[in-house]
Amino acid sequence: MAKAFIVIAYAGLLSLFMFGAPLHAYSQDAAENNQGLGAWSAPDVDNSEQTPDKVKAHPLKIKGCWSGEIEATLEGTGTVTFDFDQNSNRKKLVKHSMFDFEWPADSAFARGPMKGSVNSSGFQFNATVVNAGEECQVTGSATGDATELTGTVEFGGDCATIFQDVTFSITPGCP
Repeated sequence: MAKAFIVIAYAGLLSLFMFGAPLHAYSQDAAENNQGLGAWSAPDVDNSEQTPDKVKAHPLKIKGCWSGEIEATLEGTGTVTFDFDQNSNRKKLVKHSMFDFEWPADSAFARGPMKGSVNSSGFQFNATVVNAGEECQVTGSATGDATELTGTVEFGGDCATIFQDVTFSITPGCP
């Protein structure tokens, strides 16, 4: 009889290991069909504590030619042209991206290749221009949307004494 008792006890322990521990039922799980799965809960849609998910906005699609007006303190009003070339994810301005600033009244200009970045609300760029062996750094940025961008440009080096308080406004397309 003792052998039978030991066999039954071992069989009971073995069945416990084979089938696992019993699952606990919680009141919120009452409607669950499969008690082996977990459950989840979220606040109600109109809960004032709920915060909206942050949505990543794509960089502006500005590839191509944009033109408009440029203004500087000493030179007055002129014309500006940007020819943007973006990489495949539109985040960078890549080789072949160019700028051309012209002030016909003073025969002043600045032009050349540029590099930069694009985000959902505009772009930033930097370049180097050379005149008679003198290098000047050019940096600028603009904000807006796919229909109009407005921005500023800063010149460094000797150019900073000539091109001051430079602003521009551009739209897609070139004359």
